[in-house]
Amino acid sequence: MQALSTLAFKIDKLSPYFAQTSDFHPNLDTSNHLYQDQSQAGSQRVQAAFELSIRGISHIFGALSIGAMIVTIASALLFVEIKDAAFLKTLSEVMLSLWLKWELRAMVVLSLTVQLILIRYGNRRKFSGKNLKLVSFLVWTMYLFADWLATVALSTLLRSRREQITSPLVIFWTPFLLLHLGGPDTITAYSLSDNELWPRHFFGLCFQVGVALYVYVKFWTLTVTVLTFMAIPIFIVGIIKYGERVRALFLASNMRFRKSVFSASAAKSFELEIDLLQSPSKRDMKLEEYLNHRQIKDKYRYLYRAFLLFQVFRPLFSDLKLRIYRDLSYIFKMENKVSAEEAFKMVEIELGFLYDLLYTKIPIVISRSGVILRCVCLSLTVSTLISFLIIVGKHGYSKVDIGISYLLMVGAIFIEIYSAILHLSSDRGILWFTSQNNRFLKATGSKLVFFTKAKKGIQKMAQHSLLGYCLQPRKIKLAAVFNIFDPEDNLEKYFHTSWKDVNPDLKIIIYSHLKEKRDQYEGFGYYNLSDLLDNRGYDVLKKKGITNDFGWIVTDVEFTHSLLLWHIATDLVFYDDHQRHRVGSLGPYCQLSKLLSDYMMYLLFLCPAMLPEGIGNLRHHDTCIEAKRFFHKDVKIKDAIRGSYGIDIESRSFFIEMGSRRKSAFFEGCQIASQLQEWVSSFQWDHQEKWELIGEVWLDMLTYAASQCSWKEHARQLQQGEELLTHVALLMAHLGLTRKINLVDLPERLQKVDFQPSWYWDRLDRLAYYLA
Repeated sequence: MQALSTLAFKIDKLSPYFAQTSDFHPNLDTSNHLYQDQSQAGSQRVQAAFELSIRGISHIFGALSIGAMIVTIASALLFVEIKDAAFLKTLSEVMLSLWLKWELRAMVVLSLTVQLILIRYGNRRKFSGKNLKLVSFLVWTMYLFADWLATVALSTLLRSRREQITSPLVIFWTPFLLLHLGGPDTITAYSLSDNELWPRHFFGLCFQVGVALYVYVKFWTLTVTVLTFMAIPIFIVGIIKYGERVRALFLASNMRFRKSVFSASAAKSFELEIDLLQSPSKRDMKLEEYLNHRQIKDKYRYLYRAFLLFQVFRPLFSDLKLRIYRDLSYIFKMENKVSAEEAFKMVEIELGFLYDLLYTKIPIVISRSGVILRCVCLSLTVSTLISFLIIVGKHGYSKVDIGISYLLMVGAIFIEIYSAILHLSSDRGILWFTSQNNRFLKATGSKLVFFTKAKKGIQKMAQHSLLGYCLQPRKIKLAAVFNIFDPEDNLEKYFHTSWKDVNPDLKIIIYSHLKEKRDQYEGFGYYNLSDLLDNRGYDVLKKKGITNDFGWIVTDVEFTHSLLLWHIATDLVFYDDHQRHRVGSLGPYCQLSKLLSDYMMYLLFLCPAMLPEGIGNLRHHDTCIEAKRFFHKDVKIKDAIRGSYGIDIESRSFFIEMGSRRKSAFFEGCQIASQLQEWVSSFQWDHQEKWELIGEVWLDMLTYAASQCSWKEHARQLQQGEELLTHVALLMAHLGLTRKINLVDLPERLQKVDFQPSWYWDRLDRLAYYLA
């Protein structure tokens, strides 16, 4: 009895990481909650309030989504009605008969073509590069066109008369349209807002299945009995694929994504908790120690490391806060042996997991039930193809219709096999293989590692120069016409955007800068962290003793104003030093500063939502106008740089009055550039020291912007390709450098009973306890 009471006391004293004790053992007396932190009750209240608000929002949003789906279907039916009426009046009988004969054939083939394009390019937009916008535009167009085309084809069949159906095989194609509505696995949502429309797609699933069945009943006498039974497997496959799409959208919706953090599964058995008490070696481990304990092999250890950390930081992307005991701060320390390349590689894999969760079917497909369903789908499609191959020769169908039927079935099989290859060779697929107990599956996963492309972290970063945009000729003709549809001139800005490699030196410098900030934060509280993250370069200027002259740039003006000033100054100093052939004495920070300066300007140009709010667009617009007024048309950049130095106050006042622009930062940036060059001689700096100052300021600007951008915006930006700012923000979170992670001391009542908080890497489903 004494042993049992001691065990019960230990269980009651167990780390709150496991939520309330009564969840595990209902017979245990839980009247005394002396050892439970108040934050648990707080998290439960937050959860209850969240669930109540979600119910109300979901009902409203569900009704709106269903209404949107009805509008979509009604628009398709209206389009078919108008099209038929127009063609009856305008086309001759010969042309009309040809149209009726080839209309559905063309729609079905085109629908398959769209599916092939989407499965090939659906997940390509998550990578950065020169052709990113083109790929994104193609995917966006095909994504919208795919559902509409399949709906129009079904609507056309629904309105067709018996005499308009030239072959029973046309009816046999109906379930393939349902299959196409399920969409490819590489893209279920183009943007986060598409995930919120899952009720619309659920209603669409019910409606489209009903339409497909009605079409079969309507033309029952035209279809051969064998063809009718052969279509049943394709109907099943179509329902499965469409159902997977709806489920993927539902799980990725904001409601479900946030709620999934709270839905911690209960312990499987009471004995499991006793095992945890009796095996302290399984807890309080650093991540590398845990992986060693699990005997994870080195060749895919990086996958386990990234997946576990993704589980820890996933709540941040819902803008939820974590409240962690300070004794567990080792979670937010990177091992010394982790290099900058490995750190960026780990972050890339984590963001890949997030992208798959928000925009693809991969998380639900790569599971035991998902794999079984895919095997069923492939088997049913192959059996239909074999049956069709054996039976179709006995009937005198049109060769064109037979060819289209074969194309649809072979296309469906190809998409299924291609999807399987993509899934199994993905990071999540390899992780799933290697985590199975089956030796064959583990061996398959280890083989796949050698065939997958090695991760190296983010490879490309966008570059945009304000001076280049103002001085270089426009690349789009008829600009006045385009400005009607693009008043912000985003298309011209994009054509003036280039892409540069994120070289290893840049990663090393950024990673070292973040580790230095972590060292500064070590041992300090939350408010010190806020001061540290809000630093936009003031400490760097303070070390050089120039805060009296330059301090206002990083403290007294809004961030976008400061960004424009430093960008103009960096550009001018960079070009001036290169024109004076100082390249050999500038050091690595020169190129670093130029890369970060142009990247931050790209964010201001084309991704302003990722930067702190302000009047950046207005200030940027006025700065460009002032720069164009100052420089002559077709002036060479060499002459422009030379003319921008030494601008006197009278000239500056003249141009400001002529343009009446009060929000421009152009002349102030020119003045800063002049002072930087003058101080090289005044303070007896060398040019490398000057560029170290500029580079350190840009690093602080980068970390400030990364910490200010909301995590939802980081997740939303994944649809437009990977961004360096998102990688830096997540890397900062790994080091605890985010306002969403609050390190707190143990409450006094827990200190009195010598409570020791524990962290279980194999119990990350209990992370809900640590939500602030």
